[in-house]
Amino acid sequence: MNSMDELDLYEAEKRLALYNEYRDAARVFTWYVETELRAYLCNEVEVTPHNKEGGVFFEIVMGDVWIYEAERVNRFVPEAKVWAVGDVHVQKLKGDE
Repeated sequence: MNSMDELDLYEAEKRLALYNEYRDAARVFTWYVETELRAYLCNEVEVTPHNKEGGVFFEIVMGDVWIYEAERVNRFVPEAKVWAVGDVHVQKLKGDE
């Protein structure tokens, strides 16, 4: 196996591990939030649109957050504030009923 194959295998393993962590984490969160750059799981979310001269952007404030990003050392954070210029998708996850 050459170094490119080893790198591809390493990246595939990291993506699979991240997906498995996401699947497990999704069970304890209320909201799924997706921006152009990243996805989040959280228990609190507030999206505020801002209409300025250059166009509309969104301020997203989340509490009790899990960040879908493979390279982060700590994906769980107590609060995250994000600004997005593109679409913001917020979905309520199905809870235990």
